[in-house]
Amino acid sequence: MSDTRPALTPRETPLAPGDQAPRFTLPAIRADGSQFDADLAELLAAGPVMLVFYQDDGMPVCTSELKAFAQEHALLAEAGVQVLAINTNGLGSHRRFQERDHYPFPLISDFYGEVVKAYGMWDPDEAKSRRGVVILDPDGRVTYALPHFNPGSVSTFEEIFRALGLA
Repeated sequence: MSDTRPALTPRETPLAPGDQAPRFTLPAIRADGSQFDADLAELLAAGPVMLVFYQDDGMPVCTSELKAFAQEHALLAEAGVQVLAINTNGLGSHRRFQERDHYPFPLISDFYGEVVKAYGMWDPDEAKSRRGVVILDPDGRVTYALPHFNPGSVSTFEEIFRALGLA
């Protein structure tokens, strides 16, 4: 069976509010450790999506980043926001990270970095995803983009929650 997905075009700059987000289907690991294909089109059909880009599974800053969103997961879910964390680590790494920390949202593996690059979230110096947040409305349009996320900044979290209408 051939892959008929349209090629994703890498961007030099991150997506911005108003941009149409590239669609994708990538393998992911749920909180229970099960694997599934995360299809952005299907997810958007259920409501807004917040993509949390992070660098590495298990690294202290990235763990803090994801734990902060995990802590607010009930509020986000109640508001209908689906949280998806994405980086270029493989499924085995994601599975171990989920087993260790039990995030209430899926960890998506963009092993070749095609989606990360198409969203403009690639860090060429580190050769992996940068830390950032992109919020999409159900039509797949970017409503909020934060290309350089500092998980230690309370004001940044407040900004994200304001963008979601939750603060």
